[in-house]
Amino acid sequence: MGKKLIIFKIGEGSFEKGFSVTIRLSDDDSKELLVETEGRLPPAPNLYQSYTDWQSSYRSLAISLRLGANSAQVTNVAVSQCLEYINVLQINLNQWLENTAVQSLLFDLFPHLHQQDLIRFVIQTADVRLWQLPWHLWSVWHRYPQTEIALSKPNCQKPNRSNDFHYPRKVRILAILGDRRSIDIERDRRILNNLPNAEVVFLDQPNLAELTPLWEQSWQILFFAGHSSSNDNNQCGLLQINPYETIDIQRLKNTLAKAIHNGLELAIFNSCDGLGLGFNLADLQLPQTIIMREAVPDEVAQEFLKFFLQAYSQGETLYQAVKDAKAKIQDLYHLEQQAPGSSWLPVICQNLAVDPPLWENLTGKKTKQGNNLKNSGFSRFFSKRSIVVGGVTMIVGIALLIIGFNFLEKFSLSSSNTPPDMSKPIRKPLEGGVCECPYDIDKAGRLCGGKSAYSRPGGSQPICYVGDK
Repeated sequence: MGKKLIIFKIGEGSFEKGFSVTIRLSDDDSKELLVETEGRLPPAPNLYQSYTDWQSSYRSLAISLRLGANSAQVTNVAVSQCLEYINVLQINLNQWLENTAVQSLLFDLFPHLHQQDLIRFVIQTADVRLWQLPWHLWSVWHRYPQTEIALSKPNCQKPNRSNDFHYPRKVRILAILGDRRSIDIERDRRILNNLPNAEVVFLDQPNLAELTPLWEQSWQILFFAGHSSSNDNNQCGLLQINPYETIDIQRLKNTLAKAIHNGLELAIFNSCDGLGLGFNLADLQLPQTIIMREAVPDEVAQEFLKFFLQAYSQGETLYQAVKDAKAKIQDLYHLEQQAPGSSWLPVICQNLAVDPPLWENLTGKKTKQGNNLKNSGFSRFFSKRSIVVGGVTMIVGIALLIIGFNFLEKFSLSSSNTPPDMSKPIRKPLEGGVCECPYDIDKAGRLCGGKSAYSRPGGSQPICYVGDK
């Protein structure tokens, strides 16, 4: 199992004319660049409309639940319509991304990807409409189930840190509990208070002047619960910090810049319609932000926070903790049943110049290596006693291993039962509906998959993968 980073950098264009795109695949540990390719995403004139159809249907359901409607008051007709919009949106998204032009761009990536890889897939673009799309519905992720999606804007850089910054012994969290009309913020407070190795300071419905601790002190996590919204086509974010005061996130620009300078690593906005917040904060080079892309039912927000912080504080990576929390929301059937698509909403906004920290890194601890030599069988083998007593045995063992590997290599080359290496196609995809191999392209511009001659039992046996030779 490896760690990979795929950056989908989408440039100028439109859904009507298509977009320019550059795709970069790197090893997420060594940072080695494995593949870089560029081309164009084809036009998809109906895609964004199918998104707004779902959005409108979902918002009416979510707002009803946010205002206290129970499941009996949410009609089956409205839910069924919302599900149908999801189905249309998924079809349109996959037709766009399974186009021949896109598949040819991805061809060189597949040999470097494996099913159990932990993959960070980051959409990097200044077009906020592309931030809205449910990229996780792309069918390619069925092959790579450990993938989590994030959003980013171009022109990232590392934040400028204070020379006087020192990591605290505990993770310091500043929690702003804003206007709580019609929502239960006290549960968020209890979840935060139960975190291990954390010091949480609460600002309860503060006014603007009472936000001074944000820049006067050092915090690793900023948390906000309450009401928020986006306007100006999702490029402006608003926070309702108390029942009487709503502020544009831009008014906190200098305050937040100072907080980042003092060590702020992560902001969590457990509130509605936060896309404008994430889009604005990206310009401040905040390392990571977690937002809700649409109006979010109260229970969804609370369950996400609980599951995410449980996983993250217990050692999961930031991306896996978000992925696990969303999966658990989806498993809570009554939440998705009442507001289909609610499990999509939490998303990471990533500064690509920064590596996402583990929980323990927030207190200055270095990441522990999973295969530490000190604790492995190798360290026991190479202890002082075994070096003295087992030196001859070691030399003989190595010789036997070399002989064994040579034998296995010859055997594998001659064996007709060796399974093919399914990760290395023998050639580039054929277009026009030939469908010899699973990765060929049919007449509709989609992967042949199980329709190919290679996949059908009793069919011809074309050579499709390196291991078939």
